[in-house]
Amino acid sequence: MSAADEDQALPPGDGESEAKRYSRKDILRYGLGGVAGLSAAGIFNGVALAGTRAGQPVKVAMILPGPINDHEFNTVGYSALQATGKALGVKTAYAESIAGADAARFLRDYASKGYNPIFAHSIGFGTAAAQVAKQFPKTVFMDLTPPMLKNLGNYDNPDYQGAYLAGMLAAGTSKSGTIGWVSTLPIPSLNANFHAYQAGAKAMKPDIKVLHSFIGSFLDPPKGKEAALAQIQQGADVMSAQTAGVIDACVASNVLCIGAITDQNFLGPKVVLTSITWNLTPIVESVTKAVQKGTWKSGVVSPGLKGGEIGMAPYHGLDSHVPPSVLKAVQAKFQEIKHGKFVVPNDTSKIK
Repeated sequence: MSAADEDQALPPGDGESEAKRYSRKDILRYGLGGVAGLSAAGIFNGVALAGTRAGQPVKVAMILPGPINDHEFNTVGYSALQATGKALGVKTAYAESIAGADAARFLRDYASKGYNPIFAHSIGFGTAAAQVAKQFPKTVFMDLTPPMLKNLGNYDNPDYQGAYLAGMLAAGTSKSGTIGWVSTLPIPSLNANFHAYQAGAKAMKPDIKVLHSFIGSFLDPPKGKEAALAQIQQGADVMSAQTAGVIDACVASNVLCIGAITDQNFLGPKVVLTSITWNLTPIVESVTKAVQKGTWKSGVVSPGLKGGEIGMAPYHGLDSHVPPSVLKAVQAKFQEIKHGKFVVPNDTSKIK
């Protein structure tokens, strides 16, 4: 467990074990189903929080469930915090590898030191965030799951918007007529990701066959790899890697795949075609600016692809595997989504 920048993390209390590390995207990224129904572009219309006065010095803190160098969920949070500190010239602090049982203690410590806003960057920190927010009513807290309070807002990862583009790319690149998708558990946010992936694929190639499977666990790389290999054996020649282990299977089988959260090409330089990325900076920066101005309001912040939250990583030269017409179509659809000319359905219904 560690903290950095201006503050030191609190040591584990008597009898407490060292914080368990949760570093994979699956544990947290897919726990946003409850938020999805509340999501809206921008900030919910509410009453500005009393106690946030314009001109007050602002210090921003974030606690994370895993190491900041995981190149996934935690790296996204840390990078956004650092980018915001640099852009706005504000003091920042973070604590990494924090277990849920320790979250309230870290949040309370930052709040008592005047950090405002404070981000609880884990679905597992929701209870702690609500508890501490009530104890520090003049401090703004942000987390990934309801409830929302007067001084506690939510943010999310609307990656289904990028999944539509991934489906288009996968179907347009496939030579076998079959593509795959492997993930963790059938929760609403993941259902939305698959439905969008399938919709994008069908829009590009109506007769494409789209395989899908859930491994029944938030984190089990061997099962992820096994599920991906099973789909590859069924003819899938482009995969969507929505859980750990899928890219390993693609590397072993020399099959193209599309990563998630961050640019995952480093995991398979010859097969990771691109990745649907999550950029948290627009959220952290906008919330911090609102706190600075005294205009922050509680609600859900979800700028999505239009606001630069969702993107696509570079092709790293692998676009040579993709027909030029497909690349052009994907780019055109990206621009349509970005400018509001096309809206990707947020379909959280059960996958049949």
